[in-house]
Amino acid sequence: MLGIVALVEAFRLRDGWTGARLMPAVVGVTLLLLGVAHTRIGLAAEAWPAAAGRRRVVALLGLLVLYVVLLPVLGFLLATALFALPLVRVLGLSSWPRAALTAAAIAVASHVVFKHWLGMPLPVGVLGL
Repeated sequence: MLGIVALVEAFRLRDGWTGARLMPAVVGVTLLLLGVAHTRIGLAAEAWPAAAGRRRVVALLGLLVLYVVLLPVLGFLLATALFALPLVRVLGLSSWPRAALTAAAIAVASHVVFKHWLGMPLPVGVLGL
């Protein structure tokens, strides 16, 4: 249902496909495909994670809150890199140098997509980035 709502709202926007209409359309199609796959495959319900899994969930939520707080101060590029670094390190199980390179690539790619491709205004922060 969420996928249908996102698609309906995407088509209501009066912007071109490379503008504000693109993201809700992509999200809508993705949600629809995942919903169909979930009902077709019949996935079993997962048990609530163990203590280590709960700690990771709480840490992720804390990291998200910190990202939102630091976004206007540090700007999109730097805040996104600092947000992605621990995620890549923990989820990717890679070394710190490799995680730093991956986080930088994620931040730059996100900046290019949102600022230059979609034309969204992004916070620049104190460094002007």
